[in-house]
Amino acid sequence: MDSGYVYALAFSVKGRLLGRRDLEELASSKSVEDFVAALRATHYFEALTSLPQRPNARVVERALWSHLYRYHVRLLRLTGWSPVLWALYERHLFRAMKALVRGMASRLPQEDLMREVDTTAAELVEERDVFARALASRDFQELLGSVRGTRFEGPVTRALALYERTGDPAAIDLEFDREAAAGFTRAIGRLRGWDRRWLAWAFEWHLNSLAVETVLRGKEWGFEQAELRRAIEGIRFTVPRQVLEVLLESKDVDEVSRALQLIEGKSVPRISARSSYGEMAGELRERGWRSAVERFRKLYLTSVSHLVLAVGSLMLIEEEVRKLAGICAGIELGMPKNRLLETIAI
Repeated sequence: MDSGYVYALAFSVKGRLLGRRDLEELASSKSVEDFVAALRATHYFEALTSLPQRPNARVVERALWSHLYRYHVRLLRLTGWSPVLWALYERHLFRAMKALVRGMASRLPQEDLMREVDTTAAELVEERDVFARALASRDFQELLGSVRGTRFEGPVTRALALYERTGDPAAIDLEFDREAAAGFTRAIGRLRGWDRRWLAWAFEWHLNSLAVETVLRGKEWGFEQAELRRAIEGIRFTVPRQVLEVLLESKDVDEVSRALQLIEGKSVPRISARSSYGEMAGELRERGWRSAVERFRKLYLTSVSHLVLAVGSLMLIEEEVRKLAGICAGIELGMPKNRLLETIAI
């Protein structure tokens, strides 16, 4: 493995990222076609070459995510399939399966489900077959049979059980996110030295936010304390135990909000939502992700590790893809530019 090349590649990728002014100009596009035409002048040119003449936002979003997946696979090959990078790639596989399970839970027609689930990430690592079987499932029982013996069996089983109990699609998201987090924290835990310290620090608030989100969702669904404790067992977090106990024992939203204020800005990001468990959980999820992105930006100034910067480059591109997909969707919906920019929080 040429670590020097990976290091240089990570810096090259960061140097091509779009700035605030670029995003503002893209948000000024009058149509999806104008947006694509402007974006073709950037490093996304190759990803957009095969789009239809009049693409919709969904097609553009898939092309953007495909750009990220292909870069990720390139890094995997350059690093000899680094366990940390592979654990992060599994997030994309879980993301696709999550969309499939959510689609089935929403009783989408088969044709709509096929459009909803992007299997590009699976195809790039030769795991398309399991998705083909899953997409052919007519009900949850067949779905469980289609993933038996694969990496998806555990999370699909748990996600369906949790969804059937709560009736909340957020339960599906949470279960897959917990599975993904457990995978990459295990991979990081096997590292030594500064690689481990830097990555643990970068993901700290993201994982803490996931742990707290799990508690908040559980309270929303009426779970007992014992169930909440079991739910966060697989997440490595640094939230002080005494504060966590207060969160677990809190009786209502106000008590939880007061407990959260003890750790906001210290263990988790600050949030503004206070009116319900669901709102607080949703904001923590988004701000926890952004905290990891911002910490990786800082690591570009301090870290000399090719692995850390490779992970950082993936995080930064993913954040950019999310914003671009949001801008494109907003343009298609006719959202005013100012509201659109507020929504994606550039």
